[in-house]
Amino acid sequence: MRIAIPITASSMKKALKDIKEASKSADFIELRIDYLKRPDLKRLLSSSSVPMIVTNRAQDEGGHFKGTEEKRLSSLKKAIDLGAAYIDIELSHYIKLEKKRTKIIVSYHNFYETPINLKEIYQKILAKKADIVKIACKANNKKDVKRVIKLLESSRKDMIGICMGEIGKITRLHPKNYLTFACLNTAEGSAPGQFTIDEMLLFRKSQMANYHKSARK
Repeated sequence: MRIAIPITASSMKKALKDIKEASKSADFIELRIDYLKRPDLKRLLSSSSVPMIVTNRAQDEGGHFKGTEEKRLSSLKKAIDLGAAYIDIELSHYIKLEKKRTKIIVSYHNFYETPINLKEIYQKILAKKADIVKIACKANNKKDVKRVIKLLESSRKDMIGICMGEIGKITRLHPKNYLTFACLNTAEGSAPGQFTIDEMLLFRKSQMANYHKSARK
């Protein structure tokens, strides 16, 4: 299971410090530049050899960016020009970008519910030629969790399928996920229900132990 650690610092100094710490254990680092007051993308992207996901989340999808939509999308274009491994762009704000070598995550977020039309949302993301599909919804009951897992397991495209909140935490551990998100600590989370990196590493270690135990039988 591959782990992405989101960087949610509001200053460059703290962001660079967190990137250094995250680089010790992360498979990916998500740069949440919507949290940063004055992001220096070039410096951020060159601060670690760990593949980075650049996200500048719109406010209507749970983000913190307060500028114009033009400036927000411009920052994603700049990330591509600087050679970011991935960018995340919301389905609701999607525009076609010349991606070069960068992989595009097209995402959908709902912090209130898991909508009935999950399959329709999934198909809309596929229609955008996404490299990775990301659907993150609030789970209000176990049926919501089952629906997201069913969609994740049936996807033929690389996918991140997450139910936010306590009820849906199990989805973050699903092996079919392209990656899963884990915060540096409980104060640094970017979404409800995120495990910490220490918790995720412990889970991954137990997974490997169980695998080797089964292989010896």
